[in-house]
Amino acid sequence: MKKWIALVAVLTATPIMAQPDSGTAASVIPGPTSVHWKPAPPDFPKGVMLATMMGDPGKPGVFVIRAMMPAHSVIAPHIHDSDEALTVISGHVRHYIGPAMDAAHGQALKPGAFVHLPQGTPHAVATDGGPAVLEVAGTGPFSMHYVNPGDDPSQKAAQR
Repeated sequence: MKKWIALVAVLTATPIMAQPDSGTAASVIPGPTSVHWKPAPPDFPKGVMLATMMGDPGKPGVFVIRAMMPAHSVIAPHIHDSDEALTVISGHVRHYIGPAMDAAHGQALKPGAFVHLPQGTPHAVATDGGPAVLEVAGTGPFSMHYVNPGDDPSQKAAQR
């Protein structure tokens, strides 16, 4: 009986051990000075910087990015094609759920705050008098669509 148990254990573990490597390596970013910031795409407000912590939001799979927003910046109401998990790393922001930025649907968030937004949930973010860093995690491909296309900064720039 013990031999059968051992044989079953080996046979059931073999497929697990034989799984191919996913091709992803562990990564460590030891602190804020090691984060590589780049200007955000034109559909973000001027001055917003992004850092990719893991993955690629434009490709299938899990990703984590950070957004550094200057004081008094606003990302107008928008939606995403997949769920979003947002964490406030630093600073204070006002987060709105709904298609408009009205006080009834806004909430002040401070460092450590977490928001889960299911796919297609309209929401917006605004910084107060200081800058803020937000971390966004999700599954790509990840895209942003403004509720009012006229709020898209890239459309405003194209009209100039």
